[in-house]
Amino acid sequence: MATSPIEQTAFWKEDKSHYQEQLNKVFDPIFMQFDRLMQKHAAFNMFFVSLCAVETLLLLMFFTFLAQSLMLALMLAVFFFSCFAFFTLRLYFQTKKPEQLKEIKERYIVACKGLINYQESSPEHHVALASACCKLANRLHGREYTYYSAPAWLSAIAPAMEKFSCWCHWQDLHLMKELLLEASVNEHLKLIKCQPINLEAHAALANAYVMLSGLYIDPRKLERYDEERWIPSEKYNEACEKKFRATAECAIEEFKILNEYAPDDPWVHSQLAYSYHDLQMPLEEIKEYETIYKIDPNDKDNLYKLGILYFQQGLNAKGLRVYEELKKSQYQKIDSLIKHYGSSFR
Repeated sequence: MATSPIEQTAFWKEDKSHYQEQLNKVFDPIFMQFDRLMQKHAAFNMFFVSLCAVETLLLLMFFTFLAQSLMLALMLAVFFFSCFAFFTLRLYFQTKKPEQLKEIKERYIVACKGLINYQESSPEHHVALASACCKLANRLHGREYTYYSAPAWLSAIAPAMEKFSCWCHWQDLHLMKELLLEASVNEHLKLIKCQPINLEAHAALANAYVMLSGLYIDPRKLERYDEERWIPSEKYNEACEKKFRATAECAIEEFKILNEYAPDDPWVHSQLAYSYHDLQMPLEEIKEYETIYKIDPNDKDNLYKLGILYFQQGLNAKGLRVYEELKKSQYQKIDSLIKHYGSSFR
């Protein structure tokens, strides 16, 4: 599909390379501040885990000896005190952490504003600041798995350490990315208020909503989902599902605005189709791909996607017509398309 004119338009008209160079001077220290905060909490967790492990080991090794004296009661008291201290201090640090993350986000935004002499009435400044927030959010992807690492000679426990790292820190990474992506959305909303009928502004806001919705989507539904990597159940619970749908629907509304002004732009309809796919609304998704086909009958990739959807929804007659057309054009994926025949029955 050809790139949409809406996609191609760039807001930031100043020297982008110079801005990116200056942004890195702000970006790297802020990223290191965030990492240091996480590493401090990781060190705290590892200290108490190691302490409790050593105390448990000593109790097991010398249990017979200790049972003959008052030392057993003393050792048990020390062990339970260590556990109590760990959970009490961890609760205290967890309570403080959201404010610390908000402070890091605010420092980053203030520093970025200083780089561009930020002005509320400047569309370019809103886009530049939104872009900076997305850049930091992207850099944090997957970091929750990296704060605990096993030595090379203990590689067998590496998956367990990854899981423990994610369990301890996924909420921190989630909150930080959420703060940054919400800041990006807010900058795009300010952009809309500056230029209410600018199509590029609405496209940018729609994409900002799409990025934010990706934070709440069920990871198991993603094509790049790694089944071997542990994912906390809270990432796909009902609360996340509600947030995902609310954010995705905001994106759809922005794409509908684009559709009102640019009804013959295939890119707009493809973005609507992606959003409907994420929202598990296959009939609406089909309508968007049918519209794309009417606009650009030569786009075989989208016709292939439409054929799959027809078969998945039990519309086999329509699916076979798509199959026949793609076969005539010698489309490479034709064999994989027919494999979806009857998939609605499963």
